[in-house]
Amino acid sequence: MVLRVGVLGSGFAARELHLPVLSSLSGVEVSAIFGIPYEDALMLARRFKIPKVTDDWRSVVHDSSIDVVLVATPTYTHRAIAEEAIKAGKHVMLEKPIALTVKDGEELVKAYEAGGVKLMVAHCLRFWPEYVRARELMMAGRVGEPRVARAYRLSSHPGRWFRFQELSGGVAVDMSIHDLDYLRWTLGEVKRVYAVGGTYSSDSATSIDHFMATLEFENGAVAYVEGSWAMPRNFPFTTYLEIAGTKGLLTVDNQLTSTIEAYIDNSYYRYGPIYRNAYYLEWVAFLDWLNKGVKPPIEPGDAVEALRLALAINKSITEGRVVNPGEVR
Repeated sequence: MVLRVGVLGSGFAARELHLPVLSSLSGVEVSAIFGIPYEDALMLARRFKIPKVTDDWRSVVHDSSIDVVLVATPTYTHRAIAEEAIKAGKHVMLEKPIALTVKDGEELVKAYEAGGVKLMVAHCLRFWPEYVRARELMMAGRVGEPRVARAYRLSSHPGRWFRFQELSGGVAVDMSIHDLDYLRWTLGEVKRVYAVGGTYSSDSATSIDHFMATLEFENGAVAYVEGSWAMPRNFPFTTYLEIAGTKGLLTVDNQLTSTIEAYIDNSYYRYGPIYRNAYYLEWVAFLDWLNKGVKPPIEPGDAVEALRLALAINKSITEGRVVNPGEVR
């Protein structure tokens, strides 16, 4: 059985992350693409041999021949498009974040639960081999009881609609949400957040483009998370993870050839590099859910909780105080 996919969006995520994977998968056919401007969608249709091109996303969502839609449109459109796709009986792969507000995310989860279709939010660190391996080592007790974590995600400003807080949610919601989801998945629930940050890049209009946050977890662990769109334009996209426990230390650094360093069992280990594409792995997991009933390692509700943490960071910055994530509704 061939699953027919409609791609909604023609920006970076669709062009560089998802379409190269979809074009390589067996049992999948990309049947349609929506994009604005239309010329961008047309270019991708030619590149990936997609037969239908449109500037009307509803014509894809309501196409009876399409089984799955990828929603890789701007964040402020996520709820409306994904919800309509679910109600049209389509399975949905939704780029993160799930929505701009917790309420919208929760309403989307309700639509999914009532819709009889599958919804997966593309939090790729749950599939990134280095991060998955680091979590496996931690969950196996190799570093002992986790105590302190650090996570950085730094880049130059992406521009366009990301410049506006009301459209993108700022760097915490759009980019550092990856680290927030991973830390919650790995260390558990967060009970307090304190953050400082603001608008520092000349490319920003209103978006919070740099922050530094401290997260206190219910198990007593603490994490420092930093996210930035305020780096120079020639700055390489940089990510870093560190988890220190009572028996050792794990680090993941995308600027190193050996991507995992582990200081455990009184020894030093280097793992990597690992040549597996997280975007490929997340699509394989989604297809296994559709075809075999094997659930992926993320629920739509997890995406809502990651969003809640990102919004708690924004709330802490704007109100200048410690925030309980439960306050964010």
